[in-house]
Amino acid sequence: MKKFTAVLLCIIMAAGIFSSCSNGGKDNSDSGDITITLDSHYAETDESVSRAYEKLCNAVIAGESEVKFNIGMSGDVTKLFYTCFPLYSLVSSINYNEDSTGFKIEYFHSPEEHKEIVSQFKEKVDSIMAECEYGKVNINRYIFNVYQYMCSNISVDNSVTSTYETIMQSKGVAASINSMFEYIVLLGGGEASHVLNYSGGGSMISLVKFNGSWLYFDVASEISEDTKALTRFAMDRKRAGASYHFTDGEEVFAVDDGSYSALSSSSSYTAEDDKITVLCDGETEFVLKFN
Repeated sequence: MKKFTAVLLCIIMAAGIFSSCSNGGKDNSDSGDITITLDSHYAETDESVSRAYEKLCNAVIAGESEVKFNIGMSGDVTKLFYTCFPLYSLVSSINYNEDSTGFKIEYFHSPEEHKEIVSQFKEKVDSIMAECEYGKVNINRYIFNVYQYMCSNISVDNSVTSTYETIMQSKGVAASINSMFEYIVLLGGGEASHVLNYSGGGSMISLVKFNGSWLYFDVASEISEDTKALTRFAMDRKRAGASYHFTDGEEVFAVDDGSYSALSSSSSYTAEDDKITVLCDGETEFVLKFN
């Protein structure tokens, strides 16, 4: 019997696919008030695969032991599941049913514990989004707020490796920190993808649509270097300093909006209701506005 276990997860991670997700312009589905999202790069995924992915996520949220969909789509569905859905961390294995009509799901926790963990996750995500003023500001200011929240509340800890754990424990490795950034942004209605630099040891950062342009963000490095600034915020290809690929290996399109290049030398900033005043080069003010 073929199995999609935690061993497969490790293989997927080694291949450079890590847990992160975005809505990518697709409709979100809610189950238990947890929004299921899809990486923007996969926005054109076949609708049948998307529906099967949503069914699998819904089943995990509910703690169900079985989900049925065409097993011929299992590779595409599980790829999305392990790269786009933080609660994959609660699943110990996904196995084909004996009659090959779908999959059996096993969990690390009892049904009662699983239900409580899902509830706690929902509560934590809601509290973060509220702190980032979700629903009170436009999406571009929300993206800044998420970045600022994470710089103030998240720390680097290489023993914490999943997006789920990073959200719940407020710490993690660089990849899981950047995945958390994407996830919270995307839950707020933004667009984002996880991207990798294969030539640089597989480093992972975020590609996010900000003020109408696709730009790179690396909040994990901002946290690690304790800049207390915006040196890794809204970067073009030149500032990012590397060539990046999506998790399926496709090269990222040109990211060449240099409007925020001055931020590379930022040292501090003052947040106001309608703008952010950033001190660059120790003396020059750069005003960050939100369209």
